[in-house]
Parts: sequence; structure tokens; C-alpha cells
Amino acid sequence: MLANILLVDDEEKLRLLLKRIIALEGFKVIDVSNLRNARQILEQENIDIVLCDVKLPDGNGVDFIKEIKEKHPDIEVILNTAFGNISDGVQAIKNGAYDYLVKGNDNDRILPLLFRVGETIALRNKIQRL
Repeated sequence: MLANILLVDDEEKLRLLLKRIIALEGFKVIDVSNLRNARQILEQENIDIVLCDVKLPDGNGVDFIKEIKEKHPDIEVILNTAFGNISDGVQAIKNGAYDYLVKGNDNDRILPLLFRVGETIALRNKIQRL
């Protein structure tokens, strides 16, 4: 089974395009446009990966990583931003992000990265069952 992904991005056209591309690869994708809705989904659904924008109308994805990791330490977080900078990237990794991507520059990396993260999660789950 492929991973369950929560896609958080306030740019509707990009979010829907990404959702479609990712879902066509076999992932289950739930999409929301803000952190408030993302928090609700994280409490209601079994999410493996959060693919989140940095700049959102109700908060910052870099800060959201810490919140996710405190409540759901097994969820992997990938940040995807149009406004990439080194300091945000470093802070994202320090906060527990699996990776930090820049929209446009890293589009070819998203799907292989999601498959790799999914494999990591599957292996971790298998080890935990032993």
C-alpha cells in the first residue's frame, strides 16, 4: 500500500494539479488550503506524509513541522515553497522535515521523494512490528 498524503497549499490550481499527479501514482491524497483544516485532518485521518507549503494564510509551514512532530512523530513532513531560502530550509530540517523543496526547481523530485519516504515509512512499520 502506498502512503496517505496530506497536501497543504493555499494556491488552489497548484494544489489540485499536485493532488491529481500524486493520486495518479496510487497515493491517497487529501488536500486542504490552510493549517486549521490540516490540523483537523491530522486528528481524523491516518496520514503518513504531509506535503506542506511554507507561506499559508494562517501560519508558517516551518513552524507547523514542530507541531506535527510533537503530536505525530511518525508522520514525515516535506515542505514545498515558492519562496525558498537557506535559513528556512535549515530551520525546516532542524524542526524535523524530511526534505525542503522549491516549487518549480524541484518538481521532478516530488514523486521520487514521495516513493522514497513511503518506503522508509513501510520499513519503519515493519521493524516496529517485529
